[in-house]
Amino acid sequence: MTEKKFYAAVLLFAAAGLLAIWPLPNTIGVRHLLLLIGFLASLMILTKNAWQLKHLFAWPVYIFFSFFIWLVFHFLFLSGNHEEQWYELTGDWLRNFLAASIGLALGLVLSDPAHHLPSRVQRVQQTILIWGLGGTITIFCIRYAYEVIQTGQWIHANFFMTPYLGKTPLVIFGSLFLPVMFIKILSALRRSEHPIWYLYGVLGLLATVLTYYFANTKNGFAMFVLLFGYFLFHVLTSNTHIKTHRTGIYILLLACLLIFGYVVKKHLDNNPAWPNLLADYKISSQIEKHSNWKNQISPVPSNEYGIPVNGSTYERVAWGYAGLKLLQENPWGYGLINHSFGALAIQKWTDFRKPNGKNRGATHSGWLDFALGFGIPGLLLLWIPLLVSYWRARQRTDFWSVYAVWTIPVIAISYLTTEVCSDHFIELLFFMTAMFSGLTLSSGHEASGANVD
Repeated sequence: MTEKKFYAAVLLFAAAGLLAIWPLPNTIGVRHLLLLIGFLASLMILTKNAWQLKHLFAWPVYIFFSFFIWLVFHFLFLSGNHEEQWYELTGDWLRNFLAASIGLALGLVLSDPAHHLPSRVQRVQQTILIWGLGGTITIFCIRYAYEVIQTGQWIHANFFMTPYLGKTPLVIFGSLFLPVMFIKILSALRRSEHPIWYLYGVLGLLATVLTYYFANTKNGFAMFVLLFGYFLFHVLTSNTHIKTHRTGIYILLLACLLIFGYVVKKHLDNNPAWPNLLADYKISSQIEKHSNWKNQISPVPSNEYGIPVNGSTYERVAWGYAGLKLLQENPWGYGLINHSFGALAIQKWTDFRKPNGKNRGATHSGWLDFALGFGIPGLLLLWIPLLVSYWRARQRTDFWSVYAVWTIPVIAISYLTTEVCSDHFIELLFFMTAMFSGLTLSSGHEASGANVD
């Protein structure tokens, strides 16, 4: 084994470990160790592949990493709070830089695994990373099974608080895992994967849907429905081997629809916010007319049917509109990852709720919070590499490029509708953006075996 391949193997295992435990509470020591190991390995990989980074084709990588230059410039000349921004620079942003470096190096490795990885590791590299991507769902299911065994009860509503202290980790990491299962099932249907992936794929999808159900997350179910619709589109419009065994496919799809449909129906029954979503949205957007969203002192408004607006819908929409208004007035951003929205809101609206320490309030949109923190320029420095990676990935046929085609829209949507401008979610965002940029850095190695885009 050459030195280069050794470091690539270390990088692969470190990245998989990070993906598996990134949102798990009380793992900060392990995560820091994996970040350090992965970063040191990434330095070796990037050094030995510097020729790719010198090529003009690598311009999206430079756009992406120039964000860190913008960050320093923002701190020196545009910061709204020097003390807290310095704290984030020496903590959060240091970890984000390490994660981005690991992601870029991993993308280079995955773009040509046969060249970078030892033969034994190369044969199982997909399996290793798939287990990493499915780590959050696996840990949740194991912990839930343990709870069932301990209590003798099958149903534990809102169980997400026990292992993860919130729904968001399940939504984000579950949504990154779902495309893998759909892609593998499609590949099995097209006979480019072993038929065992019918079983593995359905089990993975079912585990994720049940996780969403017990977490009672609307965002999670919305992402699943969108991905399932995209999967059906591929099946119904395919002109390959799928047509030769259409009966079996229809039986499989019917079984999936029945199981997933039942779980989705139970979720809808438990969430009265869905039927009145449009009416609640209309009233929630009137932020100048109603003020409950500022301080929760005045009564919650009622929608056009005379029903009090759903609290979650009201806050999401009202704070979203307020955030857009603040972004128009502050296009350069406030400077903080955490709660730039609240810091700007209390400057504009004197009756906005008072901060609880550094907890000032964030919108329920990660992208909006990120823009409020680092301005429209900072947002574009992430969006441009993601868009270029998506476009380039569509020209490739290897598994991880197909995964990028499925997953980049997932990231775009989930970070739009979920409160994820904090901690490890930003680390994950920088890791994935860098990984896709590295993965599509060269068009010279286009493997086959997952042509399902």
